[in-house]
Amino acid sequence: MSRAAAIASSLIRQKRQAREREKANACRGSSSPSNSKGANEKPSKLNVFSRVKLFGSRKKRKRRRPPEPQLKGIVTRLSSRQGFQLQLQPDGTIDGTKDEDIIYS
Repeated sequence: MSRAAAIASSLIRQKRQAREREKANACRGSSSPSNSKGANEKPSKLNVFSRVKLFGSRKKRKRRRPPEPQLKGIVTRLSSRQGFQLQLQPDGTIDGTKDEDIIYS
């Protein structure tokens, strides 16, 4: 085991133990003021190292899916008697064409 991996595993174990102690203290209720640490005490190594981000602790970002068309299920095509056809695209633009071959009587 490499030295960095040993340090990382030690820090993870210490952090887990500290969380378990905090949970146990929270279940007991509030402690008396005489038990609280004074302001003159130095921060413990656990407090310093618990703030250090480990390489493996970074969360993976989820890939965003492209947005679905907002007009899904809505009629997006309009035809007129004069031969014009309008179509509404998913991005909101409108395309129009005129069919010269169609003759309405």
